[in-house]
Amino acid sequence: MRLFLFIPLLLLIISCTSNLEQSAWKIAEQSVTNREELIRFLEYYQKDSNKEKYEAACFLVRNMPNKYALGGSDQRRIYDIDIVKADSLIQSLEYSFQLKAECPYLKNYTFEQFCEYILPYRVANEPLEYYWKWDCTKRFGSGDSDNIIEAAQKINSQVKLELAPEFYKDSLKSYTDLMRTGYGKCDDRSALVVMALRSAGIPAAFELIPYWGSSNNGHSFISMILPNDSVITFQNDEKNGANVLPIRKIPKVYRKVYTINSKESHEDFSSECPELFACHDIQDVTGIHKIGSRDVAVDSGQDASVYLSVFSPKGWIPIAFSVDGNFKDMGTGTRDGVEESEEALDLGNGILYMPSDFNNDEVVPISMPIIVSNDSIRQVYPDTLHRETIRLTRKYPLNKRIIKFARMMIGGLFEGANQADFSDAEEIYRITDTPESRMQRVNIPSHKKYRYVRYRKYKRVFSIAEFSLFDLHGMPLCFQPIACEAILADSTMNAAFDNNPLTYYQVDGGVDLWIGADLGKRTIISMIGFAPRNDDNSVVPTDCYELFYWNDCWVSLGKRVPIDDAIIYENVPKGALLWLRDLTKGREERPFTYENGRQIWW
Repeated sequence: MRLFLFIPLLLLIISCTSNLEQSAWKIAEQSVTNREELIRFLEYYQKDSNKEKYEAACFLVRNMPNKYALGGSDQRRIYDIDIVKADSLIQSLEYSFQLKAECPYLKNYTFEQFCEYILPYRVANEPLEYYWKWDCTKRFGSGDSDNIIEAAQKINSQVKLELAPEFYKDSLKSYTDLMRTGYGKCDDRSALVVMALRSAGIPAAFELIPYWGSSNNGHSFISMILPNDSVITFQNDEKNGANVLPIRKIPKVYRKVYTINSKESHEDFSSECPELFACHDIQDVTGIHKIGSRDVAVDSGQDASVYLSVFSPKGWIPIAFSVDGNFKDMGTGTRDGVEESEEALDLGNGILYMPSDFNNDEVVPISMPIIVSNDSIRQVYPDTLHRETIRLTRKYPLNKRIIKFARMMIGGLFEGANQADFSDAEEIYRITDTPESRMQRVNIPSHKKYRYVRYRKYKRVFSIAEFSLFDLHGMPLCFQPIACEAILADSTMNAAFDNNPLTYYQVDGGVDLWIGADLGKRTIISMIGFAPRNDDNSVVPTDCYELFYWNDCWVSLGKRVPIDDAIIYENVPKGALLWLRDLTKGREERPFTYENGRQIWW
């Protein structure tokens, strides 16, 4: 009986290897631009006595057609299959097999895991380079531990990359650029750490969150793959292997893989589906990470693929697809399945999704939006027969990180004086509670005359975004900025006087620091204006806004310029999904519903 079971299994293995080999040779033979290099690479290992190396070479070529990097001034796709060199591939493969032979960690992994998480010459869509494989260990070490998790933690802690906002819109940087500049974005660091781990013989993968379910961006991080396919995650060198995902709501987690999920040839990777899925090089791994998720069924009424999309100010973004309307493991906005996101105030329970189609490179909604939470799935309908008046104060949820910045001003005080050394200083106003995360004015009822006014903080963090003074008519007073000796030489203090709420001046750990104003003469001050470090997403009377609600498309409820720190709209359909747009400035905006007099954010 065992013999009869063994023979079909052997035939299956031979068949699979044969199919892999045939596909690889077919791709090499049909290459128009790089046939000679691809064939030379395959022939080199076809003659090798190590059959695993030949299988690995076939694996690389078979799954190469969708691999690319963006290059040139037009950021066009440059496909690996058109430019790879046999000698470079051979050098990369030989180093991988050297790791396989010498690294004690890899003895517990399957050949398939080795091919996916050690062998590939690239991690994601970074510019093509090969030498990182043997260069990373020189820079970041090999972990120096018999424990694979401890080794990975040591390597991760050595990867120092300054994350700079100006790079967020750029494509992935090359390994050479990262080593030369030391700057990049979170995607660059994720790719670099995966390189460093693989270089040391530690299986690792580039994980991505295409778009958050509660804010306007995406994210990436690193998973170290254990032999049983469970993971240890790395976010940065501070949360080193803590397996803690960010507090934002996560709709989906995907893994960049080398294996092509479907399709046969280079020509098939086109724009027939959203960019995220076009190259068939991602694997849905939402279910293995510690986030709340559930299955969702969408009745599309059509035979084509269906997508679930999330909100973006630029349009709905597909983040999941299904051929039959049944979606697995859709995020519900919680961690560990129960803990709700602590990202911001007044976040709704669940994640907002739009059932969608994709035609002619456009996302087409096919039904009303749905909110998916741990305990329910509900549609969001506007009740156009019942309307209400609403009062709006923000266009974007108030992040708890921003509130922490405002708390830094607690204990600060404003003083007035007529002596330059403030020897006759009088307290005008003291901040005893968390101020609002916006520009605010405080009335000064005494109407005393002062030449000098300052904001002072005795200890801890000194932080302020704006400082201003107003006369009896509410008009801004002109003054010469002044500061204590410890601050005066720092030109960045001018950020507190530039009328830009997004700039700020902050010093950590100072003692008795202050900035202020010299009015030139004794002057009556009716109000003090100040702002803590903030996101400038509050409604302000200097901007023009337009409110929309969703009813198969975004329907305008008109443009308004508020007269104070809130904007009022009448005749708004109850229960509607709303979107407040700032037509003057800014780009951070999120949809919300209006419930019990509050904006509930999605």
